[in-house]
Amino acid sequence: MILAIDCGNTATKLGIFDGDSLVSVYNINTNKGRSSDEYAKEMKDLVKDVEFTGAIISCVVPLLTSEIKDAVYRAFKVHPLIVDKNLKTKLPIKIDNPSELGSDILCGAVGALKKYQAPLVIADLGTATKMFVVDKNGNMVGGMISSGMRINLESLVSNTSQLLETPLEAPKHVISKNTKESIQSGIVYGQAFMISEFARRMEKEIGYELNRVLTGGFSKFIKDQVVCFHYEPTLTLEGLYEIYRINS
Repeated sequence: MILAIDCGNTATKLGIFDGDSLVSVYNINTNKGRSSDEYAKEMKDLVKDVEFTGAIISCVVPLLTSEIKDAVYRAFKVHPLIVDKNLKTKLPIKIDNPSELGSDILCGAVGALKKYQAPLVIADLGTATKMFVVDKNGNMVGGMISSGMRINLESLVSNTSQLLETPLEAPKHVISKNTKESIQSGIVYGQAFMISEFARRMEKEIGYELNRVLTGGFSKFIKDQVVCFHYEPTLTLEGLYEIYRINS
């Protein structure tokens, strides 16, 4: 069994692979104040009676990289690989500063290329909303980063005194008849329309159609509203496993 861990700003996903199959996924909250012992205990409580032969971690929270790495060893007695510039990915990165590329974006692109043919645009909706393009030659050539739905919602509510706290979910109609659903319409459908239009503009700019892939924790809210996207909720974990396979 191989353990793949995707540590994001809000949530951390643990994926268990048996051969090439993702057999289990667990979620824990990301907390910068927690120690490796605390993370190890939660991992052991979630994942029972599994013997791992290897592990790999993608972490976009630099302060937690060593904590998660130590936690994996304490919990499962394996030394995990860390996704960084030292690991092979078989993905040429053609942006101004390749070291700036987030490991989650990198893993998502590797996962997408395992399942779909380039050229691609991958939309990853997490704490931030990210869209990156892999061109027809298989090169990562750039993209965009915007605030995510949760940040947009919290900012709107915290800066507008008359708006009550609103749950993040898609309303039934774009034209909403009350304040709560009007906020939900703006946040959720606004994100969906943005994603669809960015994909169209990216295709126009690069000069050809792109296979469209949608992933990330908040993608479930818009998967039925975006145009021609393949919904892949575990794409980053699958990319992590592929990078582990390449480097092992």
